Amino acid sequence: MKPTPAGWPRRQHWCVWVQPAADPGPSGIWERRWRGAVLAALATWGRQLAITQVDDPARAQVLVQRRRPPLQHNRASHGRALLQLVEVQRGGPWQLEPRVEVLISPGQGPAAIEATALHELGHAFGLWGHSDQAGDAMAAQPGSRPVLELSPRDRATLRWLQQQPGLAEPPAPPRP
Repeated sequence: MKPTPAGWPRRQHWCVWVQPAADPGPSGIWERRWRGAVLAALATWGRQLAITQVDDPARAQVLVQRRRPPLQHNRASHGRALLQLVEVQRGGPWQLEPRVEVLISPGQGPAAIEATALHELGHAFGLWGHSDQAGDAMAAQPGSRPVLELSPRDRATLRWLQQQPGLAEPPAPPRP
């Protein structure tokens, strides 16, 4: 598995915004099912990473939207993670940080939405490569059953990424 582009900053803590259901009534059942599946995938990653769900998208590094991704190279997809680097000031000096827009199509069953979200959130958290093993959440080609848990290979790749000294956040300045 190729884990990340060179220079990707490793985050100690992630703020994630998940698009809320717009319709609280009976007709919003599909929106609520979509959100429940995405939150289940987020909880799976939350067992490995420090994640806070935020209500304000401006506070998030990862924004998960209920939207079908646009065609890419004339191919349709159920999910996509789109990376930007943005300059932010969060209580200290201005700094660059990743902002990843994750698009998850609503036109799937709940298990497929959860598996797609698990995979695309992996990209958002720095695992930009793909696995060649169908049982991995980060597999390039999904297998016959949706993958709803991180495999040992997925977790090992994440641990490896977190241990890379060149990807660590800069140390805090020394105190006088």
